[in-house]
Amino acid sequence: MLVGMIMLPKALADNHAPHDPGSAEAPAGPAPAGGPLQSLEHAVAGAVAPQPFSNDDSIAAGQLPGAAHDVAVDPALPAPTTTVTVPTSTTAPTDSATPTTTDTALPTTTTEAAPPAETTAPATTSAPATSAQPAPTGIAQQMADAVNAVSPGSDIGIEVVDTQTGTVLAALNTDKQFYTASVVKLMIALDDLQSRDWQPDPDREALIRRMLEASDDDIANQLWDTNGGTAIVDRTVALVGLTGTQAPDDQYEWGETRTTPADVVTLYQYIESKIPSRDRALILGSLRGTNEIAGDGTNQFFGIPSGLTGHSWAIKQGWMTLDDSTTLDTTGLVGVDPEYPLRYAVVLLTQQPAETSWVTGGAALTAGVAVLHGLLR
Repeated sequence: MLVGMIMLPKALADNHAPHDPGSAEAPAGPAPAGGPLQSLEHAVAGAVAPQPFSNDDSIAAGQLPGAAHDVAVDPALPAPTTTVTVPTSTTAPTDSATPTTTDTALPTTTTEAAPPAETTAPATTSAPATSAQPAPTGIAQQMADAVNAVSPGSDIGIEVVDTQTGTVLAALNTDKQFYTASVVKLMIALDDLQSRDWQPDPDREALIRRMLEASDDDIANQLWDTNGGTAIVDRTVALVGLTGTQAPDDQYEWGETRTTPADVVTLYQYIESKIPSRDRALILGSLRGTNEIAGDGTNQFFGIPSGLTGHSWAIKQGWMTLDDSTTLDTTGLVGVDPEYPLRYAVVLLTQQPAETSWVTGGAALTAGVAVLHGLLR
């Protein structure tokens, strides 16, 4: 099948069904019901000439137009409009739920001013604070608007956190569940390392590195089956303290694990601060060394890599399709300051209409993440 495009690339399909790639039951629960799972992963970055689908529905992927250009954003002004030319497609726009906040006036009280203190607390040093930022919901809404401008009708969850100060820079649907697709490979890696008392041998290190760098499904299948399938998710929930993550209903479909933006941020914070340094170096080093082309031939550089050029990053991407929806996730640690190269946790999870092309879906995530350009310092 040929997907038409205008100056945009294609991507290979990624099969997440380890035992029966042709069919699987869609999960029940908060995520929408789906038909047979055709787990696909796709990303967009680096412009190349379009190629038609081969017999196995694989297509080459490239960089999105304009992905290599920095976009400066003045925090005091609305985010710049991102224009992306995408293939013509028919979508059924729906309204994405956007949380609203209500300011409640607190009663004022009058008290006598306390006399000035005689001593001054000693100064403390910490990571440099960021400049005054717009409200988290405002930034997140700009990101969501950018996504929906490219892929109308997308359901979106966002959380961006300064891991040095704990400040939330962007937040939207932070406790809503989305499919993980290959983001669950972070949990598979953590669980395997923990089961070995955080002391993997060189062969195991190489296996985990390959799974994360190339998003290798065959290795994920092997570890999933060997280590107990859905029990991996349950153990990780208990280990890390996740509150919105749920194992897949189909024990063979690890990509249908459900999680929340807040839980993915918690997962990155746990990796950064709680595990032994050797294991942390293995995981973060693998995420920093993410291959542009995944094990299945898919270009992974959509979202964070293409939207935040000039930033350091360590990423785990996810992409998957069901009969009634398309999942695209871009997650990772990002930074600009060499002293704090991975300072910010950035999580953008989406469920897009089923008819959304992979080119359009990847472009949407890149446009959303690009709103953060100039805000992460």
